[in-house]
Amino acid sequence: MIKEQFVSFDTAKMLKEAGFDVPCNSQYMQNGFRWDAGSSNKVNFNEYETVFSCPTQALAARWLREVYDIDVTVIPCEDGSYVYDILHEKKRIISSAPMKEGYEKVLEYGLFMAIKLIKK
Repeated sequence: MIKEQFVSFDTAKMLKEAGFDVPCNSQYMQNGFRWDAGSSNKVNFNEYETVFSCPTQALAARWLREVYDIDVTVIPCEDGSYVYDILHEKKRIISSAPMKEGYEKVLEYGLFMAIKLIKK
């Protein structure tokens, strides 16, 4: 069974600082523990001071696209590694070196770096 990949605790904190306001089923507590509210209980946990909304990587990537016109793309390389590209208004602004960590980990790096750009 394929499970959705949630953003990391650090990425969730940065999303909150960047204004992420989409209701989610999960949140991170201040200690980094992830808590699920259940599939029918979507909440914008970022409205609360002491917790952080925990979206899936796919939802975070969509929010970046729709709100900031930033697209994070992961591209496989011939040697089994992956790179991420960050595009703003369809123009590449960052491209990573090849990484062997796997697709989801490379996507996480790309999301993190894209959010850092927003915060500047």
